[in-house]
Amino acid sequence: MLREVTTHVDWTEKTMSMMREKQFEACERRLSAYWGPGLFSSGMTDAGVQVLLERSYYGEEIKGRLLSVEDLRAQVMELIPLEVIYLSSGESSLLERMLIADGEVTLTEWDDIGAVEALVSRLWCTIHMSEADWILELSRALHMPILMAMNSQEYSRTRDLLFHYDAMIMSLLYIAGFLHCAQPIYTFIREVMGRDDPVAINLARRHLKSTYEYMKDGRHGLILLHPGLADPYRLISAISREETFILKLSQEMLAGGMNGLFLEEEPLHEAMCGVLDGFLRPEYDVLEATEDLRMLAKQGVSLQEMETVMASMLCVLPTRAMKQALQNLHQCTPHWIGLRADLQH
Repeated sequence: MLREVTTHVDWTEKTMSMMREKQFEACERRLSAYWGPGLFSSGMTDAGVQVLLERSYYGEEIKGRLLSVEDLRAQVMELIPLEVIYLSSGESSLLERMLIADGEVTLTEWDDIGAVEALVSRLWCTIHMSEADWILELSRALHMPILMAMNSQEYSRTRDLLFHYDAMIMSLLYIAGFLHCAQPIYTFIREVMGRDDPVAINLARRHLKSTYEYMKDGRHGLILLHPGLADPYRLISAISREETFILKLSQEMLAGGMNGLFLEEEPLHEAMCGVLDGFLRPEYDVLEATEDLRMLAKQGVSLQEMETVMASMLCVLPTRAMKQALQNLHQCTPHWIGLRADLQH
């Protein structure tokens, strides 16, 4: 999902839970521009196709070429047997639900919205409102091709590869905060797809876009972001000032990244949960609040700013125990910016 970076707001508005909510709202705004006929609708015209192209994955991939309705439909249909195999887990789940429900589902979960945007960007689905509900509809012409691809042995085999690939990328994002797309794409086409050609690269980029938060680097590249990284420009600029950035990883680090908690972070996490439990405002969950504070610590946010964020979560004044637990969290949590020193061993 495209990250719409917000700057010049205080850290209470840049916690991971607050940013997740803002990302979902931004995605909802983008999706509202997609209402209307889809590529496989009977009333689609060549002029309408150009509008769809600009909003789809094909827009960047075909580099400004004009296509007719028939040409674009043929491209989409030709790619489906291969493309279905490399969908994100969220997209696969939504497609299964739509196929069971004769091609239409009512969207009820915020967590689905990234997958919804991806399926619309592939030109497979349309979205519209029915009273207060969002309805996602799969073009009927695609039901059988998608179903056949999902029932193939290659689909089942590749889901396991994708699971391990995505676990690795999420681990690296937890360790580093961000990743440029070059290495993840290389790993995807080599170890997951087993081929290296323009189609494979495009499908790898689509998988990254549909699975992770990302921003663009100005050269048509993607920078994958951890959901808790509030200010990617600050972290990227800090690393770019150095001559080299070497990441040497241990199995313990990778396992901790996959779990979203390093071994040395566990006692800090438990202590923070212990002092916050029972004293948070009703809208906060203790695990979510503690994770928000840990993500701030990983970015090098000052202790004073973290105290302000913690105070905004509480229904009481911060106690001495809370402040001590927060100070320990601030001082002992590995920073994303400081990983260079931590990882060279």
